[in-house]
Amino acid sequence: MEIKERITLDMLTKEGVSVLRQRVIEIGGTEMQVGGNVRNDFTNCEDDRKILKEQLSEDYYNAVMAVWKV
Repeated sequence: MEIKERITLDMLTKEGVSVLRQRVIEIGGTEMQVGGNVRNDFTNCEDDRKILKEQLSEDYYNAVMAVWKV
C-alpha cells in the first residue's frame, strides 16, 4: 500500500489561501484517509509566498500566484 498526499487549495482569495493536506491509501479500489487533516493558512505577503514556494509543487504554487497576481 502506498500512502499518497492529497492537497486542496481552499478559500483561495487575493488576500490568502488555506492549504489542506490529507494522506490517503487505496484499499480495494476505495480511497481511505489515514490520520487527520493538516491545514495551514497563508497570506499574500513575501514571507508566506516563500514558504509556499518551498512546500507546494510548482503547479499548486503557480495556481496561487495566478490569483495573487504575483
